[in-house]
Amino acid sequence: MSLQRRLPKTDAARLIALNAAKTKKDNTAPGAVVLTPNTITRLDTTQPLFASKMQTRANNLQAQTDSTASKETKQSKARMFASHFFQSFINAVLRGVFPNSHKAFYQLDVSSNSVPPLDSEPLLTFWGQRLIDGDAARITAGGAPMSMPTIAEVVTVLDDFKAENIAQSTLKDAFDNSQEDVAAERPEADAVILRIWNEVETAHDDETPESKRRKCREYGVVYVSTEKATITGNVTDAGTGNPLEGVNVTIAETGDTVVTIANGTYKLVTNFTGEGTLEFALAGFVTQTFPVDVPEGGAVVQDAVMVAV
Repeated sequence: MSLQRRLPKTDAARLIALNAAKTKKDNTAPGAVVLTPNTITRLDTTQPLFASKMQTRANNLQAQTDSTASKETKQSKARMFASHFFQSFINAVLRGVFPNSHKAFYQLDVSSNSVPPLDSEPLLTFWGQRLIDGDAARITAGGAPMSMPTIAEVVTVLDDFKAENIAQSTLKDAFDNSQEDVAAERPEADAVILRIWNEVETAHDDETPESKRRKCREYGVVYVSTEKATITGNVTDAGTGNPLEGVNVTIAETGDTVVTIANGTYKLVTNFTGEGTLEFALAGFVTQTFPVDVPEGGAVVQDAVMVAV
């Protein structure tokens, strides 16, 4: 069995490596730190900057996610009100309350009694504006006001949807920008991590392999084995006790990931060895993390109970 180090491939793994090195350096007497002054300077600059960019990206993603959920709710409500308005109007035409020619105010097909398509965001925006403008023109021409819903009610829900749509778009732009900010920091983060790992391993070259790896891991160095280990477990809902399907189970240091199946179980096969962090993530639930110590080619059992947000 042989071990080799694996440099970070994900942003989460990069941050873990930088955090470990910074923590080790900060808690070691200056004379005992095995890093060169230049590397220390770059670490002290890069770690907080990368952590800040990552946190900003996470915050922006959460804000965008929340806004998207709100937009979908408001879009559904606006679609319902617009659909009901058109249905009420067309039914009134069929009953003879309004002349068929009044369909033209909304730019509806005068030969059809169908409600226009409202299923997509562009179509809802398009027909919503036609509804608002058309009803104003119809009333000006002497048409009687509609009810159940009224045009004022329709305008309110359409305006709410439009405002949330603009907010969601703005938040998406902010998230995209923060994605680019993180990407811009990756080259320096990777370079600093590589320098740290090289210097730490060189500093402990004269020790036994086991001692060398143990001391290097303290600086965040990740080792993988040619022999695979397995991590298994069960994931359940804290509120119901039911198994949870679709939970992403990830070794943060390497990005190795598996998804739980219908009965809430998972089996993660990995080359990772040593102390790491196992993360359980599912939309609508609080992310759970657990420290794990994975033996070379061995087996670990780790269950998780997820709490709904």
